[in-house]
Amino acid sequence: MVPNIVVLTDFSLAAERARAYAAVLAEPIGAELHLVHVFLPVPITTEYGMVLPVLDKDYVPETCRCLQHVAEVMPVPTTAEVLEADWPGAIREALDKYQPMLVVAGLTATSGLLDEWFSNRAVQLPHQTGCPLLLVPEHLPDAALHQPHHLALAVEDRAFQLAPAAKVVGPLLDGLKLEPVAVTVLPETAIVGGWTGLRAVQHSRLAAGIAGCGLHKVVGEQPGMGILQAVHDLEADLVALLDQGHGWAHKFFSGSVIDYVLRNTPVPVLLLAAQVLDAEPAADENPAFAAATI
Repeated sequence: MVPNIVVLTDFSLAAERARAYAAVLAEPIGAELHLVHVFLPVPITTEYGMVLPVLDKDYVPETCRCLQHVAEVMPVPTTAEVLEADWPGAIREALDKYQPMLVVAGLTATSGLLDEWFSNRAVQLPHQTGCPLLLVPEHLPDAALHQPHHLALAVEDRAFQLAPAAKVVGPLLDGLKLEPVAVTVLPETAIVGGWTGLRAVQHSRLAAGIAGCGLHKVVGEQPGMGILQAVHDLEADLVALLDQGHGWAHKFFSGSVIDYVLRNTPVPVLLLAAQVLDAEPAADENPAFAAATI
């Protein structure tokens, strides 16, 4: 069976970078790319209630033709389609149809949380679906459009478990022959730690070589800054973060390590749905872990 990678796309610079990087990942494992553009007219509030705007009837067929042209010039086998559905429905349709090992999306530079909410909706997918998500910065230089070699996998010094759906990316990581290193950021008073997180990485079965993964420690009080420092120290060309499913409300009120890294990363970011094992289950537990509740 040919492995599949779904690329959420439009005609932005971020989407162009995502398409190009996805092709680089697909080539060594013979994967097929599927360009998916989600289109749904947004209702407008009027004195008569919610109404749909008058739409150009040529928009969907013209967009289909443009995407098909993009697919035809891609360097790997690629399909293209426009899904006319709301965002959750379109994502479910794409995941059900292609059963991808990875979803790829562009990462648009934003100026605030509301801007991020509308520009980078894909960020929520690991929390919502468990599916691994790769975010490619819109300003990723051409020189970085190559197969990654060094993966920095950022973890807390706590036991965790990956969502079953997150592990489907394993064959891709194996095919890229990545060298993974666990990264943890610790305050100076706890610098002797880090081993619980490392053991969790080694037992995660994320990829064939993960059992022999080493540990890189960064001393600091700000995890986001420490992770990016580790990316620099290790010359990593890919960074992976564990998405524990706090959601947008948590980010708004408490901030987020993932949010910080996404705003400042110089390399693509892989988000993997995971659950900390020594924490109390959240009231709105991620359905991806329904079978793994402790």
